[in-house]
Amino acid sequence: MDWLRSHIEIKSGLIKIEESFLNKIVSYNKAISYCQNILEQYRSAVVSEGFPDESAEIRFFKNEKPFIMGQLLRFTHQLTFELDFAKIAYASNESIILQKILEVNTFLSHHRDIVLYIELENQELDAQYFLRKNKGFYTYPGPHGFSFDPEFSSSHDGLLAHIVGYQGFLQFLQQKLNISSSYPNKSLPKIAWTESKVALTELAFALFYSGAINQGKATLKSIIRALEQVTGVDLGDYHHTSVRFRNRSQPTKFMDKLTRSLENWMADLDD
Repeated sequence: MDWLRSHIEIKSGLIKIEESFLNKIVSYNKAISYCQNILEQYRSAVVSEGFPDESAEIRFFKNEKPFIMGQLLRFTHQLTFELDFAKIAYASNESIILQKILEVNTFLSHHRDIVLYIELENQELDAQYFLRKNKGFYTYPGPHGFSFDPEFSSSHDGLLAHIVGYQGFLQFLQQKLNISSSYPNKSLPKIAWTESKVALTELAFALFYSGAINQGKATLKSIIRALEQVTGVDLGDYHHTSVRFRNRSQPTKFMDKLTRSLENWMADLDD
């Protein structure tokens, strides 16, 4: 089945989308479209080519389809949360996040048998759960009617997708809770950035590629956002800006200025 994409490739594609858009609403919507396109490609291949054997069919409905559909659901949950979150007063953030975490944990607890079945890598019920011919009367609903397509669904792939989606959404909520708890009723201090946007973008790229933030684990997008929050400057299409300073005669103009300024300060102290 050469039409299958690896989980690593899909994750890389999603990370690239998230890093390409500062607006989270836009990035989540793009990620949803990305997942939908892959699902449509999978469906077309399954209908036209089928599977070489039942083992391949089980692997697809146990691992591949729930994974990509789970990503679709995760970003759908995050998009819905962000759209609702904008309407919530800051003081209520933590309670709303905790409420959502409770809802997600309730769902996962309700389906703990299938969660354990997957986590323990059990296989005895695979044929019942993941072969289309054994679909029977049980079908857990999935997005966009995929779970109700007899050629593209088994009895449990939709449920697994929801579990994957909620597990990803839970990580998202826990990150939100940590941020909310770290900065209760406070906003980041604003400073007046008096250099150019290009200079600020150059600084962001330098911080990212130097690995100076979060032991090198911070994303470029998160660094850009932090600098935007502190300075109040909208850096817009920062990838396009990076092309501008890479192609100029002095690519590290602002970094060089910082180095000279620090060297001059140290020289003055030595005089």
